[in-house]
Amino acid sequence: MNNKFQQLLEQLIPFIVLGIGIALAIGLLIMFSYVLVWGVLIGGVIWLVYFIKNYFFPGPSENQKKGRVIEHEKKDQD
Repeated sequence: MNNKFQQLLEQLIPFIVLGIGIALAIGLLIMFSYVLVWGVLIGGVIWLVYFIKNYFFPGPSENQKKGRVIEHEKKDQD
């Protein structure tokens, strides 16, 4: 009787390991999807706040600095 139990256990162990592996993979996928959803939500809220802030309070416009251009002839160096 002990021999049959050991033989049954030897056949059952690979299926138990496979089941644990599949359950772990599915659990990690679900956890990753929650992290992804929360990341998208938080990122969207931050982007919306930034967009509204820039819409109502635009930053100072960049004025082109006044200056002069000094032109000169390029001399060929042989």
